[in-house]
Amino acid sequence: MKIVINDANILIDLAKLDLLDVFSKLPFDLYTTDFVYEELNEEQKSLVSVLHKNGYLKIIETEETIDFQNITRLLESSSGLSFEDCSVWYYSQKLSGTLLTGDGKLRKQVSKQGIEVRGIIYVFDELVNESLLDFPIAIEKIKQLFQLNNRLPKKEIDKRIENWKDENNVG
Repeated sequence: MKIVINDANILIDLAKLDLLDVFSKLPFDLYTTDFVYEELNEEQKSLVSVLHKNGYLKIIETEETIDFQNITRLLESSSGLSFEDCSVWYYSQKLSGTLLTGDGKLRKQVSKQGIEVRGIIYVFDELVNESLLDFPIAIEKIKQLFQLNNRLPKKEIDKRIENWKDENNVG
């Protein structure tokens, strides 16, 4: 199964859209770090902890000194990233996983290392492809997402909305 490491912004957006439960049904091994988990507010932590308790999301506890040192090294060699960002970068590298993030700086620096990086639109594509979201709900939720985060690529969102409308009319 594909290993996916989640940055805070992905978990936050999915929580706001009430899609964490659906997200957990994707055929991925889902991870985040203890540092990212601590970035969440109490409501978000509560929702994420349900996924963790039910075995759908693993929260990596950074206990090894060497892991902490390697995260710190990434932090020192990067520009404009937080320790939490570097923790998901490090574990994406260590576990040969895909990093899910909406952070442009993080995406750019991690991609240079040859690590696969995806964002929230990819998550929507996968939810639709796996038939976990039907087209009308996917359209409604992606529109809500754009209202929450208007920095997302509008062209890509509009393209999906049109495709999903077309698919829905065929079905």
